[in-house]
Amino acid sequence: MAVTEGFGTRRVLGEAAVVVALSLAAAAAAWIGASPRLPLVADREVYEFELKQPLLGAADALALYAAGSHLFVDTRPVELEDVDHVPGAIALRPDHFDDDLRAVVDFLTPDEPILLYGGGDDLQATAAVAGQLAARGYADLTLLDGGFPAWRAAGGEVEAGEGAP
Repeated sequence: MAVTEGFGTRRVLGEAAVVVALSLAAAAAAWIGASPRLPLVADREVYEFELKQPLLGAADALALYAAGSHLFVDTRPVELEDVDHVPGAIALRPDHFDDDLRAVVDFLTPDEPILLYGGGDDLQATAAVAGQLAARGYADLTLLDGGFPAWRAAGGEVEAGEGAP
């Protein structure tokens, strides 16, 4: 009887090994065949391609500012009076977008070239505002690469906010 039990145990273990091997092979095939996951931080070239909104360096933004050809929009989630900002910029904050847009809709036309900037390398707030503007027909949108810190580092004019350090 012990021989039969040993033979049955080996058979069960063998079948279990086959099932495990087949499961691993199926998992490996699914992993290889799966599309790559999105990175946690978007590659800027992918971002630019996807949204069709170019990223502009600070030196080029300074030239646009000097030419007076673009309206500058601050997308940081703060009041402009409280922080340093680009002189003449308007605020369109992601969390208060509709209210902020209503306040400037009289002079902000859909054909106006707009340069949007945020607080730095994180383009999330800037992209959110750009998307909302694009959905409302604003077509000439450009994002400042590096946001306000890049503007300041490049020597751009800065208007001091009352609450700024």
